[in-house]
Amino acid sequence: MRTQPVDRGCGITDKELFEKHIKIGKPVIIEVGAKGWGCIGKRTREWLIVASFDCAPIRYLRSMLELKNCPICDDLSITPFIETSAQMHSDKALFNFDQCSSCDLVFLNPRVPLTELKEYYTSYYLPYRGAKAWGKYQSLVEGSQRKLDMKRLKRIKQVHKSVETALILDVGCGSPSFLKVCQQELNCHTIGIDFSDEGWKNHQDSFKGIDLRVGEIKDLPSNLRPDIITMWHYLEHDYTPLENLRTLKSISKPSTRLVIEIPNFASASRKKYGKNWAGWHTPRHLSLFSPHNIELLLKKSGWKVTKTMTYGTMNPYLLYWMSEKEQKGMQWDKDMEEEFMQFVIGMIKFAPKKTAEKILSLGVMTVIAEPE
Repeated sequence: MRTQPVDRGCGITDKELFEKHIKIGKPVIIEVGAKGWGCIGKRTREWLIVASFDCAPIRYLRSMLELKNCPICDDLSITPFIETSAQMHSDKALFNFDQCSSCDLVFLNPRVPLTELKEYYTSYYLPYRGAKAWGKYQSLVEGSQRKLDMKRLKRIKQVHKSVETALILDVGCGSPSFLKVCQQELNCHTIGIDFSDEGWKNHQDSFKGIDLRVGEIKDLPSNLRPDIITMWHYLEHDYTPLENLRTLKSISKPSTRLVIEIPNFASASRKKYGKNWAGWHTPRHLSLFSPHNIELLLKKSGWKVTKTMTYGTMNPYLLYWMSEKEQKGMQWDKDMEEEFMQFVIGMIKFAPKKTAEKILSLGVMTVIAEPE
């Protein structure tokens, strides 16, 4: 198993005993209430000390999930690529990303168990805070979100001829504003599924008439037969993308179209910001795809890629802005109102660069696929 550094005390008072344990490779359990150098971290029984004694930095081991092979091509030739700290979170523990030598996929390894992932969706997580986080500019942010949803509606109209009568399934719907726009503009049947209802539980009245479900892809009925399946920045979060894409293929019909928008690892923003690139979204993003390995994943799961675009509906400026803020150590639970004007000024300055997004991938890509 891999290690992660965290700034917490060791909770062990006998240094000689500690060093003996480390020398023979025996992990030392931190007991709740134990006394020693530094302070005791919360939920300490889930952490194991594996290096250093004096408040040095102390390194811990979680009960993490480690992969031995590539989750796409199964190749065993995987090597460490980069370590990045948790983003949009108060805990700045380091996480490791490996890269497959065969298909070049970059993936988080080891990864936080799904049952513990909710710890990384706190008040620091800006998307869950929504437009309200921007204070008096809330209405402007909400207007921006609607423009994004309208762009996404336009995208699905481009890939399906009879969108007005379609059944649209949005996987990882979060706050289902996209489905609301589909309902309002098309009056079509809409289904949204997510592992949590955080995105809509406090706004039930706003999403009346939309079939919203808490669950996993495997929980969807086998006879669903959606016309359009959308994944707006979902697939990079998926713990079992191959399995889930196969399941979606099995419940689709020959005319079903799959629309995926994800960060592009092979992009200018990733190369510019390195470990501070917001596309890592550590530890929530598990897979960082490039055009060739997302096509390989889809082929293995029974889908045929009909079009790949190295841009998307999301403004790549968001990736640049978040990356800059990560670089500067932004406290993401702060009042975002004071950031708004600089955000807008930065967007205006970024506009000339955005005109080249169809030539130079700035951070986002879109893949359209159909059942093979």
